[in-house]
Amino acid sequence: MPSLDQFRKRVLNDSLFSPCGMADALERLGFVQADPIRCPARAQDLILRHRVKNYRAGDLERRYPDLDLEECYLYAYGFLSKDLWRIVHPKTEKKLTAEHRKTLDVIRQHGPMHSKDLESHVGGERVKNYWGGFSRSAKMAMETLHNRGALRVANRNNGIRVYEVADEIEPTRPPEERLQEIMLATLQAMGATTRRFLLSELSHFKYLVESVADRRRCLQRLIDAGRIRVDTIDEIEYLSLDSGRRGRMKTDIVRILAPFDPVVRDRTRFEHFWNWTYRFEAYTPKHKRKLGYYAMPVLWRDQIIGWATAGVEAGGLKVDFSYIDRRPKERTFRLAAESEVNRLSEFLGLDQSIQEVTLG
Repeated sequence: MPSLDQFRKRVLNDSLFSPCGMADALERLGFVQADPIRCPARAQDLILRHRVKNYRAGDLERRYPDLDLEECYLYAYGFLSKDLWRIVHPKTEKKLTAEHRKTLDVIRQHGPMHSKDLESHVGGERVKNYWGGFSRSAKMAMETLHNRGALRVANRNNGIRVYEVADEIEPTRPPEERLQEIMLATLQAMGATTRRFLLSELSHFKYLVESVADRRRCLQRLIDAGRIRVDTIDEIEYLSLDSGRRGRMKTDIVRILAPFDPVVRDRTRFEHFWNWTYRFEAYTPKHKRKLGYYAMPVLWRDQIIGWATAGVEAGGLKVDFSYIDRRPKERTFRLAAESEVNRLSEFLGLDQSIQEVTLG
């Protein structure tokens, strides 16, 4: 079995492959998690900037209509291939309501639209949403139909989803096989994780395999068939895929990672790899935050040594670094950190001459 250092480097090499074209990067990742917070950019853009050559904020949204992608919920909401989308859907656990059928008929007749357009046809009273707040009924109907695979995101208008009727999907594979493909896709995107975390992240797929015991058996069959690799590191069992095309990431580079980057998505693995606790605190009351509203982990070589916060002020990028222990003293780190801030500024299309960096 590999040592912790060897295993950590393997996980990093698999995820932080050499930047390539957009389509190739999306194929290698299989799934890119999305999040609407822009601080200083959306999570999907912050994830792809490390893996796509010359990537700029918003490129995924701009190119989405021409890419073979769908927006969908896998282990989180994000972007995935049409092939994987056809495995996730259809979700047929409940019949469509009259309101849902009317919504589909309107969109089928009038073409792609967002919720404001739909309100002029079906009304827009306020209803309770999934999170306990309130949303317009038209918006809720669209989101429900999208979640079920009856609607798809055609494009976005200033970040707002524009929906169209999706092609009907007839499932051609047994539910157990569909769940197994979803398990494999999740490991491809997230990298090595524990059996417990994988199953918990995919618990919402009970519409495919209802019993927890049966879902565990689906996973075990993949392991027994050699499709999932098992490594035990410090008595922790990790499941992963053997990519077969492992490279070597550049090491003397500082990388500011999104809170949902595959490298840091599994918080338990994060603590095992780097021996400190990282938390995403955007939804934590301000007086209870320890790291900051949108603290982004900072990777130096193969160690996550702290976090950075970034914002745009007076047309320039402002970045503050903080450390779990102390700032590396070598000149190589300072130059690498400054280069990363330059790359981040370029990615955002900002004037580098007025940026401000506090290395701590």
